Amino acid sequence: MVGAAGLIAVALHQLESGNYSDAANYAANAATKAPILKDYAYYIREQAEYGLRNYSDVNEAATQVFEYEPKSPFVGQAAALAVQADLDGDRPKSALELIEKYADVIPQPQSDLLLAKSYAATGDLRKAADYYQRVYYGYPNSSKEVIDAANALVDVKQKLGDQYPQPTPAAILGRAEKLLQAKNPAAARIELAAAIPQLEGAQRDLARVRLGETDFFNNNTQAAFEYLLALKVDDPEADAERLSYIVRCARKADKHADVKPYLTQLETQHPDSPWRLDTLIYIADQARTENDIHTYLPLYQACATTFAKDPRSAWCHWRVAFESYRTDASDAYDLLRAHVEQYPDSTDANNALYFLGRLLERKNDNASARACYQELIEHFPNTYYAVQARERLKTPELEAATADPKLVEFLHALKWPAKPEFPSFEPGPTAQTRLTRAQLLRLAGLDDLADGELKFGARADGEQENVYALQLARYAAARNAPDQALHFIKTYTPGYLYMPLDEAPLEYWQLAFPIPYRNSIVQYSRNESLDPFLVAALIRQESEFNARVISHANAYGLMQLLPATGKQLARHFGIRRFSAGQLLAADRNIQLGAYYFHNLLNSYGGQPEIALASYNAGPGRANLWKTWGPFREPPEFVEIVPFHETRGYIQIVMRNADVYRRLYGSTVPDVPAYHPKPAPKAKVKKRVLHKRS
Repeated sequence: MVGAAGLIAVALHQLESGNYSDAANYAANAATKAPILKDYAYYIREQAEYGLRNYSDVNEAATQVFEYEPKSPFVGQAAALAVQADLDGDRPKSALELIEKYADVIPQPQSDLLLAKSYAATGDLRKAADYYQRVYYGYPNSSKEVIDAANALVDVKQKLGDQYPQPTPAAILGRAEKLLQAKNPAAARIELAAAIPQLEGAQRDLARVRLGETDFFNNNTQAAFEYLLALKVDDPEADAERLSYIVRCARKADKHADVKPYLTQLETQHPDSPWRLDTLIYIADQARTENDIHTYLPLYQACATTFAKDPRSAWCHWRVAFESYRTDASDAYDLLRAHVEQYPDSTDANNALYFLGRLLERKNDNASARACYQELIEHFPNTYYAVQARERLKTPELEAATADPKLVEFLHALKWPAKPEFPSFEPGPTAQTRLTRAQLLRLAGLDDLADGELKFGARADGEQENVYALQLARYAAARNAPDQALHFIKTYTPGYLYMPLDEAPLEYWQLAFPIPYRNSIVQYSRNESLDPFLVAALIRQESEFNARVISHANAYGLMQLLPATGKQLARHFGIRRFSAGQLLAADRNIQLGAYYFHNLLNSYGGQPEIALASYNAGPGRANLWKTWGPFREPPEFVEIVPFHETRGYIQIVMRNADVYRRLYGSTVPDVPAYHPKPAPKAKVKKRVLHKRS
């Protein structure tokens, strides 16, 4: 069977070389000798027959792909090629029947484009126009299909004349919106300017407002501000959006600009508009970057009060509750309890549970505190605050306490986010077939096809995602690509962190939290008195262990060091003729990165949360945030960090370190006690803030 699978590889090679006759012959032979891979053979044959313009044979081969069980990964591609063959072979009715049958499995916008072509070929120009418009207006960033659709629409419009169906206002605005989302405001502006004369009423008002927004997104802030300020619209939601962007323009031009008059207009004229909610959060979050409590607290309070049922208000309520907690206000307990009661499915519910527990501890109510920590660990097992809660439960006072039954009953009754149903890691019959197919493809040297088989199964088979994710990760690890292994687990089992460690095989967790380059990580961590698990955790977040990655901010390698930073660090080790390329060598990158991180820890008295804030956002910002204390414990510092990315980054790295300790703690010697070293004389260039997945 393995040798027969090799025929698939030979047929594919012949196809890619343009030897269509040989490809068709090898594929036919493979279909006979490797029936478990018959659909692969027939799809190759279909492509070869199309290359030979044997259009009737194309359909015959495609039919074999359609009928294969379990469902072939190539059904959509085979259908699209068969439709094109029918069109090329002047069989429009057959093409239309086929595309209508398989439209749902052909990717967009190819599916709509083939529908349009098929309707046009059968003479139904109105339906053809409809589907060409769907491509043009619905997928403006798909250049090839859009160009084809745009050219076809010119021809169809000329033929239909007065019968040509005009695009809907929603379609016109939708195209402009998609262009804005794709960060192409110049194209969106052209689209909107052309559309405004064709629109009426609310759609016209909205288009006129968004015309001004294109200037805002194109950094023509003053022009946008003046235009929107002078603009008069009748539609309430369009006017609310206009006022919202006036506020944004004013703040972008001058972050200290007085925007109260515009906020007052929003409150007076559009009190319940979602645009008012967006604006309240926008200004409050900006004010928090300056620790301007007199600005941000009333805005968060207004958001939480007016929009209590909107999911976005959970963030506002949390900011109010935490501010009350950190200042020991009399309503802190009520606000924290209210947060978990009103927003149990919010991203900050676990924070609220933790700080509610800490508040109860300070009130000497250890039984109630224990109830909070237990509930936190139950529903959010792999989070930064679960790590903190587990540490609290180790204290003698809480170890001796019994969870308060009344609070336990209250907490159990809340509508916590539903736990994902984690399917078995044992493959069912369909999954086993796919695993066998993937293994044969891999043995034939067709790694991409093997991965594709498993990816398709993860999307199409249902309740076997864990099986496919684990096997994909195994294959990636076997080819020394730990970053790909981690990516597969994140992609195909996105809720994996809700799973307790004992509900999945150890191998799964070690692929999700790999520790390649272990010798270098352990050696250089110990040289700098660092916890190697914390260093591994930082690398996982920075580069996912891709030693060759270079970020958009020009940060290099595993620990994402800037070349200028690396050059300065290299002097400490007497490294001569340093070049940026050396940062792509794992051992060198870890050596310099560990030294850099130790220096940061040294600067902050060994406090990893502040050091991580500095690593992500730069020492200047971390030094500023540190002055916003005092902080009774590190989690309080985490919660005052005003950058969403950095606040999340700290929590993720600290969480990662905990998982690493639980997975590998018995295989790595204990960490030496932290000993600060004298700070280096050379100034280290500040990192550029950048995102990591």
